[in-house]
Order: sequence, then C-alpha cells, then structure tokens
Amino acid sequence: MDQTVINATTEFLQTQISALQESIKSKDEHIQRITQRDYSTAAEMQRMRDGMHEWTIQEFKDGHITESQAEAIAEICGFELTQEVEAEVTVTYNITLQVPIGEDAEDIINDIDFESVSYNSDNITWLSSSVDRIDI
Repeated sequence: MDQTVINATTEFLQTQISALQESIKSKDEHIQRITQRDYSTAAEMQRMRDGMHEWTIQEFKDGHITESQAEAIAEICGFELTQEVEAEVTVTYNITLQVPIGEDAEDIINDIDFESVSYNSDNITWLSSSVDRIDI
C-alpha cells in the first residue's frame, strides 16, 4: 500500500485556507444575489397576478369578456374568480333559559360560544362575534 506524505508549510496552508475562504465568500454573495432576484421575481409575479385578477373581474362585470374567458384567464394566471368582501351582519338570538337559584342568567348567556356556527369554510375567511346587549 502506497502512502503519500505531504510536507506543507504553515504559509502554504494559510494560502490554501485564504483561497477557500474567498471561494466561500464568493459563493455566499452569489447565493444572496440569486435569492434576492428570486424574491424580486416572485413579488413581480404576484403583482402581475393581482393585476390580472382585478382586470379580469372588472372586465367580466362590465360584460367585455365571458365567464368562460374569465375562467380561462384565472386558470392560466393561477387565481380564483372570487372577491373578498367585508360584511357586518347583526344576528338576534331569543334564548329560553333554566336559571338555577343563586345563579345569574347573564353568566349563563356569556358562557355560550356564539362563534361556533356552521358555515361553508370555502367562502368564509374570518368570523367573530360579540354580545352587545342582554335583555331579560
């Protein structure tokens, strides 16, 4: 079995380490430039997708394109033909309670979870509730 023995001076090893460090630094800078470019490209594509979404919805509403054309554009651009709309809804509940002696009806009502309602989660993106008034 052949054995290779390398006699390296400290100066030679320092030169090699410096070259490797410079190579690592160069690669890190290159990775950073590529990553930044990818973020910029992704942001530009998102702006373009958002613009096409708004344009497609408006053109469909104005009757300039058909629903099938709007669907084709949405599929190509990767968005849904939906709009987010915020609505304030007032709901009134009439509740009959059996209140034990020594307990308060308001405490029983305040323990009710009014947010546990059933709805189509594909259409509702956020829901909250609050009890504003209790008339007994």
